Amino acid sequence: MTVVASVLFALVAVAVNAAAGYAAFRRRSVSGSGAVAGAAVGTTILVAGGFLYWIALMLFFVSSSAASRIGGRRKQRLERMHERGSRRDAVQVLANGGVAAALVVALRITAEPVFAVAAAAAFASVNADTWASEVGVLSRRAPRSIVTFRRLEPGTSGGVSLLGTVAAAAGSLLVAVWFVVAQPASVAASPHLVVWSPVPGGIGGIDVVLAVFVAGLVGTTADSVLGALVQTQYRAPDGSLTERRTGEHGANERVRGFGPVNNDVVNLLSSIAAAAAAAGWAIAAGL
Repeated sequence: MTVVASVLFALVAVAVNAAAGYAAFRRRSVSGSGAVAGAAVGTTILVAGGFLYWIALMLFFVSSSAASRIGGRRKQRLERMHERGSRRDAVQVLANGGVAAALVVALRITAEPVFAVAAAAAFASVNADTWASEVGVLSRRAPRSIVTFRRLEPGTSGGVSLLGTVAAAAGSLLVAVWFVVAQPASVAASPHLVVWSPVPGGIGGIDVVLAVFVAGLVGTTADSVLGALVQTQYRAPDGSLTERRTGEHGANERVRGFGPVNNDVVNLLSSIAAAAAAAGWAIAAGL
């Protein structure tokens, strides 16, 4: 690809992602800072990895935004529990998409397949976790702590349910299948970019689907465990649990976790866990 073509492609990537960020802002899916951060992450992924990775990002964002609108009325009463509302800000965007973006850049620089598998797993993890959170809270049965198995209030960090687990599996599988099925089209659309064949060294596409799928579940499981053990949670004056340090009546009492470890930190760490699991599989498989 010539220098001129590369510059033109980068300008198109900036324009496309700026438009996507603005559309998300108008739909109230993100805040202003979230729109800017999303456009930056999207541009980085499209320029460095091409359409295969960029569409994976869009799959995550569009599907998770749609999932957040399911059962809107039932979710309104849970918003007071969460540190932020349904509109993602810059920190949330980077916590969810930053790891994948960094891995795509590493793939572009090194052409090492391990970074491709790890990036796919990072996408699978955040998609699985978001689907689990947005759908799981609608379960008719109260979730249980992944650590103590005690019943928890819906929306509590560290809680899992059958419905949420099924949603997580579906979200992870969607991304895993996308990365293998869309590979030929990606090669045709972005032949100048570093692309990775799902059949290197005799490793078949089904192996990659399973590896990314399982790694995505590793990430969302890590999210639940970290949410139960180290994520900070507070108790409001009315006795309800919340992730917010302050509420309508002043400061809330911290009841567990470590001060700086909020939901964004947990999301970031779980993405890293998923990427590490997939990278370990890739290395063991000889990619």
